[in-house]
Amino acid sequence: MQDFTAVDSAQFFLEITEKLLGHAHIEDTEFDIPADDFANWLRKKTDRFFSHDKVDVTVDPAISAKALAGATRIRVRGGTFFSALDKDQLLFHEAMVHTATQLNGRKQTNLQSLGLGAPRTTRTQEGIAVLAELVTNSIDLQRLQRIALRVIGVKMALDGADFIDLFKFFLEAGQSDIESVKSAQRIFRGGAVKGGVVFTKDAVYLQGLLEVHTFLRVAIRDNHPQMVSNLFAGRLTLGDAVRMNELFESGWLNAPTYIPTWASDLRRLAAMMAFSGFISNIKLDHISFDRVTKFEEELTKTAGK
Repeated sequence: MQDFTAVDSAQFFLEITEKLLGHAHIEDTEFDIPADDFANWLRKKTDRFFSHDKVDVTVDPAISAKALAGATRIRVRGGTFFSALDKDQLLFHEAMVHTATQLNGRKQTNLQSLGLGAPRTTRTQEGIAVLAELVTNSIDLQRLQRIALRVIGVKMALDGADFIDLFKFFLEAGQSDIESVKSAQRIFRGGAVKGGVVFTKDAVYLQGLLEVHTFLRVAIRDNHPQMVSNLFAGRLTLGDAVRMNELFESGWLNAPTYIPTWASDLRRLAAMMAFSGFISNIKLDHISFDRVTKFEEELTKTAGK
């Protein structure tokens, strides 16, 4: 068990992103792609990926999220502009994880309930989806900051903050008026705008990411790479992937029909996870640029003797 919470993780990422985004060397993201153009691009990509199924891509101005994915339809928020970074983020996150796992679950011969979404699988689903963004270099600092801000926003709402409080919170964090409204809407979906009763889904993104990343590191370390495939065979939790492993190995449960390249090429994924496991042991507490230059100078002096 880890001794940090989702809020602790969000605070850490907020500190990092705020420092970097306030630095002149980090460029602002441009949002200049109209929703219809973005939907047309996404439609071509999904048609190619989902070769055995029809997945519609539609524009819906009523949704608060930038995109919502189901088994047969992906909705893109109308009346807004998207960035070039949004393309891969939403393709790998919404289509190649959320839609893919639901379709794969529906294709199970013996257990089609794996194609049904449920609150118990949300954390793992969002963890896989955000990890997909990281692995494919699709996530950016603004996106990471938005995810962290939503975790804090959920905590504020549970503690009694109302819609206006959250709107001001997101606005002061640097979001536009419209995005601040949309962010607050996400948290109060189906809840009470006066606070206390909220939609807590946004609180699990970071927690899910950390859990899935750790799970895959363990799978690689313990020589169980098939666990990656298990996770895409339907809407599963991490525990489901372990408990059902014998059913996958026996053929009673089907391997996934749709799985993105980053998850199917275990050579690359294993290399990344192995390096990640090693690099996490390096502590940065006593490392600075000054120490780097001094260390190099000492090596030069030693080599010259």
